[in-house]
Amino acid sequence: MPDYTAIKLLGIAGVLSYATARLATKAGVIGYSRYTLVAVPVSGMPKMPRGYRVEPISPEALAKFTIDANVEEQARRFAQGLTCLAAYNARDEFVGVTWVGTGPFDESMVHLRFVVPETAIWDTGLWIHPDHRLGRAFAALWAGTAEWMHAKGRVWSMSWIADYNLPSLLSHRRMRSATVGHITTVRFFRWQYMAEGIPKFVRIDRGAPAEMHMPLPESSLALA
Repeated sequence: MPDYTAIKLLGIAGVLSYATARLATKAGVIGYSRYTLVAVPVSGMPKMPRGYRVEPISPEALAKFTIDANVEEQARRFAQGLTCLAAYNARDEFVGVTWVGTGPFDESMVHLRFVVPETAIWDTGLWIHPDHRLGRAFAALWAGTAEWMHAKGRVWSMSWIADYNLPSLLSHRRMRSATVGHITTVRFFRWQYMAEGIPKFVRIDRGAPAEMHMPLPESSLALA
């Protein structure tokens, strides 16, 4: 369980979510997850660190590296129109990737399709090579995301985060993220319920997934 400091930062809802998810996993036939929906303004993203560059990488080039997503998952993301942005340091070493896109994205972890507004993008799957996690790869990938967004005329980057994933929540907060909602999914055998989805009940082994239309933040931080 999270320690006392984490409890203060996560709040009761986050701690209960963590405990419930652990119990559901042990039960096997039941699944439970709760996520925070966040939007990061392009104005809150860092500048490109000196010596780094970020650029789109093709499926063939990406296949030469080992990342956290297997070949099948990579193909699924590319097939949905996501762009994989790869980061390289001053020694031209491959240090990490992130995935961005403007169209709807079907999430494999739950039977759910995310739809973002016309002024936003969807980001997912940021990964940094273990040997480079103490460097500036994280900042470089977000700076590359900002450059990609500027080229597309988008001002918000949207994603979902498990509401007990404290490191990710804090890193997004440092970029002035706005919380735009929460979603809770409950799976029982082949059925999934999500109060925020359309429709609320879906059968995960057939048919279209539930849809979640991401709302824009009320703040104008992205234009600052």
